[in-house]
Amino acid sequence: MLRAEKVFQTRLALPICVAFATVLGAALSGSATAEDKQRAVTLDVVIAEGAEPLREAVVFSIARIGPGGRLEPPAEEVGAPLKTTLADGRYQVEARYGDASALSVFDVSGRAVTHRVNLNAGWAQLRVIPHRGAQPLASAIDWQILTYGRDASGQRRPVAAVRSPNPQVVLPQGHYLVVARTADALARHTIEITAGHTYKYTLDLNAGAVAFSALRGRGGPVINETVDWKVFKANDTSFSEPVATRSAANGQFLLRQGRYVVLASRGQWKGRATVEVRPGNERRIAVELK
Repeated sequence: MLRAEKVFQTRLALPICVAFATVLGAALSGSATAEDKQRAVTLDVVIAEGAEPLREAVVFSIARIGPGGRLEPPAEEVGAPLKTTLADGRYQVEARYGDASALSVFDVSGRAVTHRVNLNAGWAQLRVIPHRGAQPLASAIDWQILTYGRDASGQRRPVAAVRSPNPQVVLPQGHYLVVARTADALARHTIEITAGHTYKYTLDLNAGAVAFSALRGRGGPVINETVDWKVFKANDTSFSEPVATRSAANGQFLLRQGRYVVLASRGQWKGRATVEVRPGNERRIAVELK
């Protein structure tokens, strides 16, 4: 009888334990499913308040905000608008378009979410003319865009850089210093960016063209081989910082208005000349190498 009773108790306890485990497992499974359920999320970006959402490629960096405000590793996606799925929680998103970016926080909680990020930015179209009345340069130009204000050390912070004859850049609203550098000259200009607007800026080099040729001695023949040309500002008496250099039979330069000294050399043959450059002028100068 005792043995039969033990068997009976064991058989009775087993279904109860199994049932309890089943209920508990279902509860835990249901809780995890609710927490990890993915919701439809749509992220779009506007250049300014009231503008239509952008339809060009925007880079989104999305990071979940954990306990204590700690950011989890971000995921990067591209789209405009971006359609993705996220689990319930709080998120930080950074939207990057051109050289403009903006941070925003949004919550996902039990339903689909649409969130909009405002870049508060605008466009600038840039070009360079050699002198007043001339056509814009078509050759490559190195552009650097810096903050207008300076930091504690007195320096301006680089914001963007591009190599193009006439770039269009996207920047946050504000003022900037633009530096355009050609092969031989440099121009600076302060620009303003207003959110939602496009401004066109033309930088004037105030320059003239000079073509140098080298002669072998006074009245000698023109040297058709490679000559090393270095152009310095006339007040740079130490010849420490050349404005422009070239290695070619003929030294052709587009220089800003001013007075310059050009040094030419080929092997032991050397020569120099002084030139005054005026905007829009074209000059040809023969330099005697001795």
